[in-house]
Amino acid sequence: MNDVTTVERSAPASLGQRLLGLMEHYRGGESPLAVPVFYRLAGPLDHAALRAALDALVDRHEALRTTYETSRRRLVQHVHEPRPVPLESLRTDGTPAALEGVMRELVRTPFDLGVSPVRATLLEVAPEESVLMLNIHHLSTDGWSGGVLAGDLGRLYRPGGSAVVPRPERPPMQYMDFSEWQRDRFESGALTGQQEFWRSRLAGAQPPALVGRPTGRADGAQRPGTHTFDLPESAAASLAEICRSRRTTTFAAGLAVFASVLHTYTGDTDFGLASMFANRLRPELADTVGFLTNLLVLRVKMPQRPTFQDVLEATQDIVFDALGNQEIPYHLVPQAQGERGAGLENILFQVMAGPEYQLSLDGLEVSQLAPPDGSGSRFDLEFALIPERAGVQGIVWYDQRRFESSWVRRLVDDFARMAVHVAEHPDRPVGEGGRR
Repeated sequence: MNDVTTVERSAPASLGQRLLGLMEHYRGGESPLAVPVFYRLAGPLDHAALRAALDALVDRHEALRTTYETSRRRLVQHVHEPRPVPLESLRTDGTPAALEGVMRELVRTPFDLGVSPVRATLLEVAPEESVLMLNIHHLSTDGWSGGVLAGDLGRLYRPGGSAVVPRPERPPMQYMDFSEWQRDRFESGALTGQQEFWRSRLAGAQPPALVGRPTGRADGAQRPGTHTFDLPESAAASLAEICRSRRTTTFAAGLAVFASVLHTYTGDTDFGLASMFANRLRPELADTVGFLTNLLVLRVKMPQRPTFQDVLEATQDIVFDALGNQEIPYHLVPQAQGERGAGLENILFQVMAGPEYQLSLDGLEVSQLAPPDGSGSRFDLEFALIPERAGVQGIVWYDQRRFESSWVRRLVDDFARMAVHVAEHPDRPVGEGGRR
């Protein structure tokens, strides 16, 4: 490890970080463990104020100044004293193709985790237009953390002043506090009951039998694909109606629609779908930045020829149970592995909720850009919904070795059609099977 600054404290990796560390080791190269966010900034940007805000952000959150090394086959995290964040500036052609090409290369650049888990880059597109990239390794962030960081950065950016930001107040719990608390609970046996719950619930579970490409999974490196979409207004309204009339959440309703589509594709009535749970059970963790999220596998069991009401009841039950057992990540559940080639965790559904990634900077018009095509995912197929005031957006990340782009587009279209159908006919069978 590079001793770039004094180490404040060290500790073994958290339960979730251990899995990410293994993935980083075996994948290498173009890691899907980068979590980049791109913001287009229009207006007079104060570069000194932005640098000061980034430095203050790293001061506030220990996870952003944590380095990682493997010691005796164990991943160890080291928190360092605050230090300036290098902000690289690049000029680029403002055309969409050129901009996306630069963004893609930035995402593909591997991290040196012995130096920093954070990279910040400013792409200068025009005299008063630029794109800010914040790329953080997944070991140091998760979806919830992205919202926390966007809010903090907006408050810390103070243009037109001395560019000196007062030292920000730090959250009551830093990430290493969480990982130590989590390790104590695990080693004391406090989480044994949750392990047993998942072992029993997932015994014999299988992933959905999606056909995908005729050749199935290929060997070699993942070939990442990305498909972004806006859910049609009728489908978004139908999801909202399901939530209202059935008194459920967007996550449970969306999961039920997604499971209904998979049932029509496969004929399966019992399968596991992965999802991410925030795992922030203590109020002190609301502003903590780090990888707290746990990957869970939700087993959806429905009767033969299920109605949407059957599917929704199944998803509501498992989501409710999962909320009370979200401290154990899937990879620590004994014997919870599927037998259809791909593991249970490889088909994932999520709703990106919690703090949003919206950034507001004084004097600037800020808009978030979609990730570049081919950014990648840790999963074979990741289907994500993003509820917004104007409707519902979505992103599908997929492995092109297994799924063709045309198949993914059809999946999105079928999800939209299914949402409208089940909202209007919740007591009719959702499908009669038939593989695609």
